[in-house]
Amino acid sequence: MEILSNIMEHRYKDLIYNKTIALVGPAKYMEDSHLGSEIDSHDCVARLNRGIELIQTRNKDIGSKSNILYSCLIEKAENTGKLNVNTLKKCGVEFVVAPPASTIQGISMSTVPHPDANPVTIENIKKHIPFRLVDHVFHTKLAEDIRCRPNTGFLAIYDILNYKPKKLSLYGFSFYLDGFDSAYKADVPIERDKFINKCFTSTRHIQKNMWQYAKETLLNNPVVNLDNTLQFILNLEIFDRREYEKK
Repeated sequence: MEILSNIMEHRYKDLIYNKTIALVGPAKYMEDSHLGSEIDSHDCVARLNRGIELIQTRNKDIGSKSNILYSCLIEKAENTGKLNVNTLKKCGVEFVVAPPASTIQGISMSTVPHPDANPVTIENIKKHIPFRLVDHVFHTKLAEDIRCRPNTGFLAIYDILNYKPKKLSLYGFSFYLDGFDSAYKADVPIERDKFINKCFTSTRHIQKNMWQYAKETLLNNPVVNLDNTLQFILNLEIFDRREYEKK
């Protein structure tokens, strides 16, 4: 098992190391951004949870390449949705990456999947697409740094940076200051504004803590390229929706 894990780590490093990577989040500000061609110009494009569902209708804004999928593996509408291997392969996914199981504070004791993940789904993915779990020590260190459990997208940023890309370009991250794309998770069985506010005020994934850490580690990072809106967000003096709305 450990040998297989090491093989996956090396394969993932080959995909990221010294490459230009675009990581695309689902923030609402990506609508009508016309950034699709720019995103697809990267060597490799990573998406989050149900983000690959948008590439058919939003490709002019978010691109169509989907080399990597970061998925929490929880197949609920609120999380990653149904993980269909044929769909993943059709979208061009070359690697599926998932966070390890952890406490509500993000402390992880071993590199194993979330207990709510379906083992059958995981095994099916492994048969057809390279799969890796983020190392639990790395996950715990990040959680301790931000004093909460990182969400999948935030974890993806630092996991990719850990593999030394030539450039990591970030698109569509707003820390829920503007919610998310109107087509993203549209089938969630809860009133949409309530769901977005639930994400924004989460006590597990504390958005303000992640925003503050991103300010400290991404703004002046020579490897990181921020889209204009994310640059604005990380330059805010306080984490407040009213400040964001001034834009």
